[in-house]
Amino acid sequence: MKKDKHNILAAVGTVMTAWLMVGLSTINNFTEAAPITPAEPYSASKGSHTDTPQAKAERMALEAASVAPLKGIDSTKREWWVLMDRKQLDFVKGARRYLQKYGPSPESYELIVASGFEPPYFIKGFKPAFDKEPTETNLIVDKVARAAFVDEQMKLNAMVVESPDATKDERGGAFEWMLDEASSKAEAESKPVDLAPFHSIVERLVAKYPDSRALGVATQYLQALQDQSAAYEKKANEFEVELESTPLAAPMKEAAEKLQDQRNAAANAAKVRAASIGSIKFKALDGRAVDLTKMRGKVVLIDFWATWCGPCVAELPNVKRVLAAYQDKGFVVVGIAMDREQDRQKLVNFVKKWHLSWPQYFDGKGLNTKFAKQFGIHAIPETFLLDKKGRVVAADIRGEKLELEVKHWLGL
Repeated sequence: MKKDKHNILAAVGTVMTAWLMVGLSTINNFTEAAPITPAEPYSASKGSHTDTPQAKAERMALEAASVAPLKGIDSTKREWWVLMDRKQLDFVKGARRYLQKYGPSPESYELIVASGFEPPYFIKGFKPAFDKEPTETNLIVDKVARAAFVDEQMKLNAMVVESPDATKDERGGAFEWMLDEASSKAEAESKPVDLAPFHSIVERLVAKYPDSRALGVATQYLQALQDQSAAYEKKANEFEVELESTPLAAPMKEAAEKLQDQRNAAANAAKVRAASIGSIKFKALDGRAVDLTKMRGKVVLIDFWATWCGPCVAELPNVKRVLAAYQDKGFVVVGIAMDREQDRQKLVNFVKKWHLSWPQYFDGKGLNTKFAKQFGIHAIPETFLLDKKGRVVAADIRGEKLELEVKHWLGL
């Protein structure tokens, strides 16, 4: 039986290798698809039909496919990266087809915004160093396709930001992605962040919806201007003056006060984490006893996650890869699963299906999980890396940064 299984896997590997060699470029046809932009509005007279059984089924299928694990393929192999690229590209195109088919709606916006936070790699090939160090840095990327994607996503997110029926989270998430992309571009080019393209979007939004619908975006925008004080100090002051004459003045002031309270709470939470996160103890989902004080001498990753969190799930293959590479050198992982009690079996099945070998804390309280409340965790994914003395030395690390930090603190 083992021999048959080996032969089957070998055959699959041969087919995958052949496909990889001759078909790699076919996954990068993003630029061939006609972009859906706000310049091609859906006729509002048709109405949105996202509440029909067919629309719901299509949406659920898209979401399920986006978080489904790639079975039987090692995440350090080229085939895995190609398939992951294909999967993420399928989700991006699927979200756009859904918008085109069913029209603008909160359900469509949710898919569009999510597609920006889980983009394809746009792989054209692999650098020679990839097989030794399988990271995103060692991919050869189709820059034209990537640029086309970013350009279209910017337009679609701008549509979400200015849509009257977008939810607060959708509008805020869309604008957050736009700011993040501008920041990433500026960092890559060693230039200040260019916020000029956002001026007109925000001003139109505030003019049309001077209420809670514009509050989140206006707050993010003002914060971005203030963060780039050297280049945008005058614009930030002008924008604050503009807001004073709108109904947003009072809620903006309240939001600023809440933001300061959040910063203070975050600072206090950081102190609590520094003092005690390296000493947590619990009985894991599988029954094993976990005591971080007994892990001194090891580098520990504490991962706050949930099965329903797309970005959390997307990072799991990377965590598994880094753990496999450095476990025998002293690297360990501890999970804090923030699922609800009614999803206990789903979590058990997920851990088994994904072959997650590390212990999982679970108390069924979701975002109010004991350790989340204790250490001020309000959103996921969130990770903390502890050094060999149990001290927090890095936070919110994933992707390539995870391996770099692990190697550093292991002294490799």
